[in-house]
Amino acid sequence: MRRVLIRAMLGFGLACCVALPQALAGTPPATVDKAFDVAPARAALERLVGKAHADQVRLRAVARGQADRFRILGEEGHLVIEGTSPATLLAGFGWYLEYVAHTNISLAGDQLDLPRALPLPASPIAHEANGANRFALNDVDEGYTEPYADWDYWQHKIDVLALRGINQVLVYQGQEKVYEATFQRFGYSRDEMLAWIPQAAHQPWWLLQNLCCSPTPIAQGIVDRRADLARKMADRLRQLGMVPVFPGFYGTVPPDFAKRNAGAHVVPTGEWDGYKRPDWLDPTDPVFAKVAAEFYRVQTAMFGDSNMYKMDPLHEGIEGADHGSIDLVAATRGIQSALDRAHPGAIWVLLGWETNPLPPIVKGLDKAHALVVDGESEAVPADTDREAEWAGTPYTFGTIWNFGGHTNIGANLSVWNERFWQWKKKAGSRMNGVALMPEASDNNPAATAFFTELAWRTEPVDIDEWFRQWAWRRYGGAAPDPHAVAAWHILQRSAYNLPATWDSKYQTGFFELTPSLYAHTLPLDYDPVEIERALAELVQVAPALRQSTAYRHDLTDLTRQALAVRSRVMLPEINAAFEARDVARFDRLTGEWLRSMKQLDAVLGTNRHFMLGPWLARAKAYATSPAEWSAINYDARSLITIWGRPDVADYARREWQGLVGDYYYARWQRYFDSLKTALRSGNKVEKIDWYAFGEAWAHEEKTYPTEPTGDIHALATQVLADLTKVPAEPSATH
Repeated sequence: MRRVLIRAMLGFGLACCVALPQALAGTPPATVDKAFDVAPARAALERLVGKAHADQVRLRAVARGQADRFRILGEEGHLVIEGTSPATLLAGFGWYLEYVAHTNISLAGDQLDLPRALPLPASPIAHEANGANRFALNDVDEGYTEPYADWDYWQHKIDVLALRGINQVLVYQGQEKVYEATFQRFGYSRDEMLAWIPQAAHQPWWLLQNLCCSPTPIAQGIVDRRADLARKMADRLRQLGMVPVFPGFYGTVPPDFAKRNAGAHVVPTGEWDGYKRPDWLDPTDPVFAKVAAEFYRVQTAMFGDSNMYKMDPLHEGIEGADHGSIDLVAATRGIQSALDRAHPGAIWVLLGWETNPLPPIVKGLDKAHALVVDGESEAVPADTDREAEWAGTPYTFGTIWNFGGHTNIGANLSVWNERFWQWKKKAGSRMNGVALMPEASDNNPAATAFFTELAWRTEPVDIDEWFRQWAWRRYGGAAPDPHAVAAWHILQRSAYNLPATWDSKYQTGFFELTPSLYAHTLPLDYDPVEIERALAELVQVAPALRQSTAYRHDLTDLTRQALAVRSRVMLPEINAAFEARDVARFDRLTGEWLRSMKQLDAVLGTNRHFMLGPWLARAKAYATSPAEWSAINYDARSLITIWGRPDVADYARREWQGLVGDYYYARWQRYFDSLKTALRSGNKVEKIDWYAFGEAWAHEEKTYPTEPTGDIHALATQVLADLTKVPAEPSATH
């Protein structure tokens, strides 16, 4: 995230169903002969498509063999799905939905126009996973996606992840209760722990050893509620034969630990983007083994067992960290020994990110019980040698296509389609699966679908044909709608054909950036006009196909993107008018900018996926008093705006109704007013403290709509007409 921040400133029960630990580390597992209960998968089918359709599906458990696999077939007039776990049965059904029934279920809209009698495949369809690990969720997803979500949300999300073939899911929720209980055995009161533990939205960075504390102590009720949620999540994952991946203990301790535990060797770890990082208990110290044993005992009692634990010592914490007195190789062995004593054979999962894991940590790892989930597979040179860099540690091919939950369309699909197979097939490859890790995950359904399918194929796909099929299943019909296909082929060649560079991660608009005539993120890798061309096709999709939540989501998203990328054309024009001291032109252009922001806010208000109100309403449901709401409100608002420090302000920039029409609009309006005053008076431009502006907004308790309004098709048509009145110039930064 540090590289992101710098650049952003430029702008688990069914034991039979869980893969054996060695499989997770890259060694083929033993054959699973014991039958499993298909009931959890059947219950999920009923939740996803209703009982009438679920009752038409026969689910059949089969032995795992060397890899997870599923088969789809027609038998005596019935649809039959065979699979090696409940989750793999769901993956088979997900493939059936998309490639036989031409329907789609995603985390960002569905198209489920199923006939009363489910169609049968013309011939059996069989797929086998090409890697043992199919990991999902970024460490920070809990914060950036839904820190205050309820069980209904997570039940559906787990179902959808299973449909996508995922078998390992990161579970950070509820871990604060583990820390709270653990350290009360080492000299701390409950209240002291509540003051040390951050509020929910900011907790991932505490678990990453980046920061601690909140302006207001977290409420015990929130800690308890999140622990209850985590128990349900872990239990459901195990029922489906998926692995809940928990955070492990690698030494993060509260302040003054050495004073309360005589003889403990504790070192400071410096700062992280202006935050004081938590202290680090030396993993080679005998006290570490005692704390770790208690941590794992408490965690297992609360949430059950697992065989995968995520830990990243010194994550983004090299600068200023006082770890010179700690032997990092020995520390790594101490961390892994504590994990192995608590959970024999468990896998230590680490994030491949920037310099993480550090070379001495790699050196100290037991490679047979470790897995690196690579966060940079698509952004490093194609000849990057992960086998050498990570000394033979098994790893996954991973993607992080957004930072902070940016609402931008696009991804590196062509890179995935080539590089995944290059890395997998090279001699001595230790790559064993995929890791789906955008910083916020309820977006970009095309990218999610394409990337997760990599794990179930045997060779690269024909991308043209893939997108034709995607348009069909996304919107339905007896055959693919030609306008839908045309829209997605345009997007395929532009926004979904981003190059293998870090620069491609920042394809956002300018409205949500800190106001400046020189505001910019890194340049677009395609012409903005391509988005307008795709929108012109998508609005022409047949009327009978426009009612699904999938179509309405995508039309909202594409209209949003068209307005967003046009802002990149508009701002340089505004700057030119200001530099020329052309007051009339400046007034006209800034007026158009502000009208575009209001138009964008109206577009976003047609769909709950793009609204601030539901985000805040879900957070408010956790509060039991005005004081709790005040703290939660600030937590939820600040994360997506000022974050909590000037160094990271505007990192999570999103185009959401309420954010665009209120917060971002107010900033630009004030900024333009200050520029107009300067033009007319000849005085210097007023210097505005934008962090203070955001801090005040983050403390407000204004409510925003929670239900969508407006006709997105009518709005999209109007936006398209407005954008094409004056053709956009090719991007100067293209």
